[in-house]
Amino acid sequence: MVYYIFLTAVCVFMAFFVNGSYRRQANLINGKEIKTALPTRQETINRCILVGIFLVLFLLSALRYGIGNDYWTYRYEFLDIHRADTKISYEIGFQTFVRVMQFIVGVDNYIPIFAVMAFFTCLFFLKGLYDTSDWFFLSFFIYMANGFYFMSFSNIRYYFVLALVMYSMKYLFKREFVKFCLIICFAAFFHMTALLVIPAYFVAYCLKWSKKTIWLIPAVSLILIFGRIPIRRLLFVFYPYYEGDKILDVTNISWVNIAKCAAILIFCLIFYKKAIKGNEKAEMYFNLNLFALILYSFATYVPELSRVCYYLIISQVYLIPIVIKGIESKKLRRICLVAVCAAYFGYFMIFLKQGYDPVVQILPYFSWAFI
Repeated sequence: MVYYIFLTAVCVFMAFFVNGSYRRQANLINGKEIKTALPTRQETINRCILVGIFLVLFLLSALRYGIGNDYWTYRYEFLDIHRADTKISYEIGFQTFVRVMQFIVGVDNYIPIFAVMAFFTCLFFLKGLYDTSDWFFLSFFIYMANGFYFMSFSNIRYYFVLALVMYSMKYLFKREFVKFCLIICFAAFFHMTALLVIPAYFVAYCLKWSKKTIWLIPAVSLILIFGRIPIRRLLFVFYPYYEGDKILDVTNISWVNIAKCAAILIFCLIFYKKAIKGNEKAEMYFNLNLFALILYSFATYVPELSRVCYYLIISQVYLIPIVIKGIESKKLRRICLVAVCAAYFGYFMIFLKQGYDPVVQILPYFSWAFI
């Protein structure tokens, strides 16, 4: 645990020196970025720090051995993909990737497969954070403290796709909708749930709250409560192997996630007019957090609900920094920053203590380099 805390502290310390507000000057005529031949001093500093953070995160993930609750499950299913004599639920994109890797490194050489997945997962997570966040340091801290990075040791397909989703957000705000949809469709070849992002994000992007739209909240909640049977039937059309599964198809109320989403919602409502209203990005993130709260509260019958909601709550790493930066009072802004950091640090400690649980299994850490 101390090892994880130390490396997290090192990465967060480096992130502090990234000037996340720095961007190349925009061309006032066509709105496109000016491409200069040489990077500025600040851009060079940002790149060097980001490379350093990437190397720490990538190496920690790539060098792990037996870490992650499904590490060995993946190993045996890699063999099933090679033999092609067993029905595999993995999407065609991931199966193709595994077969290509097996052709290059050997059939039962699973460590490079995990390493390559770790490389692209860390790459797109960091790139997404840097390109989209209004305050890289705080976004990165929340991302790490929330456990997103360490949870990527398990469910490698899903977290690779989640990283792609984070990376794709910038194209939504640039109104390059085709690029956004293409990235999500590519991600769906590794985890089909990514397709949910397209309607969810577009609704969150377009929805503006007023007296004319507030009725949607109770309406959707009632639909989720009384539409259990048809909703489940529709879900099982796409994921038939979830139905009746003793592990996946269970009702699971996540009180922790409900509490986090509710706390963030209240925090945002306090500063809504000053920090969120009229801010296109903030309004979308606010909506995504609200959607997650509704689903966590009224759709507990959905198998693997957390995989759906993580596409929504990942927006919290962007939303909270925007709200804090929007607080006009310097003293109040500092108080809120300290309170948020303390809350997430406490959550991070609790998360790491659960790392020995077989359901999580990120502790103790083992590396193939020292076997």
